[in-house]
Amino acid sequence: MSTISCEEMKAMDSYAIEKIGIPSIVLMENAALKVMDNIDLQKINSFNVICGVGNNGGDGLAIARHLMVNGKNVNLFIIGNLDKGTKDFNINLNILKNMEVKFTHVTGEMELETLKNSLMKNYLTIDSIFGIGLTRKIEGIFREVISLINDYSNNILSVDIPSGLDGNTGEILGISIKANKTITFHLIKKGLLKGKEYTGEIIVEPIGIPKHATNEILNRR
Repeated sequence: MSTISCEEMKAMDSYAIEKIGIPSIVLMENAALKVMDNIDLQKINSFNVICGVGNNGGDGLAIARHLMVNGKNVNLFIIGNLDKGTKDFNINLNILKNMEVKFTHVTGEMELETLKNSLMKNYLTIDSIFGIGLTRKIEGIFREVISLINDYSNNILSVDIPSGLDGNTGEILGISIKANKTITFHLIKKGLLKGKEYTGEIIVEPIGIPKHATNEILNRR
């Protein structure tokens, strides 16, 4: 199985966007649709989607939108500074606002209690908090949110990588989501194979990055 580092993945992503001209929001939408392909919509009707404010969170917002369009019950939670959302995160958040979708911004004990109740009630929790860019130890309210997700979710699907798992080493950065399934994009990151008790089943999905971009980066090794 071919594996890549997080840095190589970011470089492939950037090459596809900057050199080939694929808009980043297109890659994000493709990622969301690939996650949708791996959810049994015939059987699952209730979801928690928990997003950070980076591009991994943007994936989660797009997934939440597609679930809602499909008539599913979705409780949406966002954690992090909304003023620091990435460009594509904000695009997807604005779409949801235009759809008049409500979300819970998790900032303290009241929202944590709301999250806990939602986790116990709904069938599938989608973890879209941190992606492969995470390098720091998880602390504070982020740690509390991940702990609640692990303790009270019925089933967990992680988007690209379980939040808290180092994509290169498989090291746990203080705490990590323990997913039942991880949908990772383009190629498998090295750390995923070293953290299988946290990833659950790993499924690799293409998101439209051309082979030319992949080869260009791999040839630099």
